[in-house]
Amino acid sequence: MIIDKIEIKKVPIKLNAPFKTALREVQVLDVIRVLIFFTNGLVGIGEAAPTKVITGDTEARIIADVSKRFAPFLIGKKVEASLAVLDEMNQLVEGHSSAKAAIDIALHDALAKAANVPLYRYLGGTKQSLETDFTISIGSPETMCREAQEKVSKGFTSLKIKLGLGTIEEEVKKIKQINQHLKGQIPFRIDANQGWTKEEAVQILQEWQGIPIDFVEQPVKAADFAGLKYVTERSAIPIMADESVFSYQDAKQLIEEQCCNALNIKLMKTGGIREGRKIFALAQAHQMPVMVGSMIEGYAGMAAAAHFALGMSDVRYIDLDVPFMWDATGISIAQQGVLLQPGRVVVTEAFGLGIER
Repeated sequence: MIIDKIEIKKVPIKLNAPFKTALREVQVLDVIRVLIFFTNGLVGIGEAAPTKVITGDTEARIIADVSKRFAPFLIGKKVEASLAVLDEMNQLVEGHSSAKAAIDIALHDALAKAANVPLYRYLGGTKQSLETDFTISIGSPETMCREAQEKVSKGFTSLKIKLGLGTIEEEVKKIKQINQHLKGQIPFRIDANQGWTKEEAVQILQEWQGIPIDFVEQPVKAADFAGLKYVTERSAIPIMADESVFSYQDAKQLIEEQCCNALNIKLMKTGGIREGRKIFALAQAHQMPVMVGSMIEGYAGMAAAAHFALGMSDVRYIDLDVPFMWDATGISIAQQGVLLQPGRVVVTEAFGLGIER
């Protein structure tokens, strides 16, 4: 297949409630959709979500990257199953992972369409649905308890709890209160979003013994691999790296230096599915659990994350609850790309991502 032209458009996404973490608060955003047209008539769809506080990518930078840097390079290029063209494209600039992810996703969408299969099957998957946790935003203990109970009543069997803005005492107390409110029946996944020092993290985690916690995610700053290792060595609760792992090289260093117990793969961080698959294979080779997560994203981005997760084997944890956060009034399944069931995300059998233009 040969790339004929590339177009960009904004897709507005509205959430049904504000989403607050230690890094930001989101209620509405514009995601950047990338359409790659091929000379054989196929059109690949990709998407990038601007998440400046994590990836450094703003809406303006993504648009400039795709239109001025990547599109001129890609037009006229031949695309094959190996996607070697992405290796060449990635040499144009270091980082800028969200725009790269949009291109990567669009190319995977086109390849799956050319093979007449859904993307998850093209990637080797056989199952069509996955079970996800639901993320509880930072709020007052009362608000977080109420939201946690509401999500459990709607069929979610695990909860991801956002922390990272309170004092040690406040952080400890919130989890204890939510656990007590749910009578210890629901496992938690705690995400501090880089909000603690290594010493604070160790102190906080020691106070949570006996509470059902699957892992604590990114307790310290992203670049602080030594601090992450410090916490991991002193914690009985598994520690997961998120903002610390963007690339295969990041994952390799984290694993070799025993900085964490698990990895969170997000396509907007890795630059797309191709690099995500490499990181997943590396983690598998070292028996390290993986979670597939996402930013606050749009329809094509979340469909891609779901197909990616379904295409990999033995993904331990799924954090793809964003479709439950959309205000998708008037949005069809063909536009949205996924079906929602209690606590589950289901992809369609339409070819590629299952997203219409």
